Amino acid sequence: MKTMKTVESRVLQILRDCPETRNEDMLLFYRYYNRFADYLRAGELPLEDLAYNYKAYGLPCFESIRRARQRVQSLFPELSRNSSNEQDGSVVIVININGG
Repeated sequence: MKTMKTVESRVLQILRDCPETRNEDMLLFYRYYNRFADYLRAGELPLEDLAYNYKAYGLPCFESIRRARQRVQSLFPELSRNSSNEQDGSVVIVININGG
């Protein structure tokens, strides 16, 4: 469980620092692996190597990172997938007119 807390706190850092990762899991994985692997540059390794050898690199699997993103976004709705599209300051007003 401690490992999951660590993954969640790291995902939270990335979602706050890199809003584009809120909408794209592959970008989130890339940022996570580049930031938290001491000697590894994820962009320099084949995806197959990362997918099969993540444990050898001391990293969580893709699914753990994805689930951590879901948990973080449920606790911090401002970091959700939809919030990055709503930052233009516009206001939407919906008026429901019932006939009768």
